[in-house]
Amino acid sequence: MSKRILIVDDEEVIRKFLKIHLNKEGYEVTEAEDGEKAIERVGKGKFDLIICDVMMPKKNGWEVVKEVKSSPLSNRIPIILLTAKNEDADMFKGYELGANYYMTKPFTKAQLLYGLKLMFEEAP
Repeated sequence: MSKRILIVDDEEVIRKFLKIHLNKEGYEVTEAEDGEKAIERVGKGKFDLIICDVMMPKKNGWEVVKEVKSSPLSNRIPIILLTAKNEDADMFKGYELGANYYMTKPFTKAQLLYGLKLMFEEAP
């Protein structure tokens, strides 16, 4: 069975880019266009990884990380923050909230695949 990944980003082009590349690698991908929809989908399905933007409408990525990591039903799901916020303080905040990996936009396919490899090798 393939790993299930939830992509959370308000930019459709980013979601589609990620979906195409992740599908090619054999991952099953679900999309959410904002943080509220992401939390709904996490509540309804089992995911092996979440890739989440930070700056989004309704609920931002920080709020998504907090909610996912505070729930006993989802707190073990690794989260990669994929964002244009490239300041050290933003990265540290992401890690403090519980993110497992932090990537800045623009990113390459190689960086994405490296992050996935790290998450799935470290995940229990």
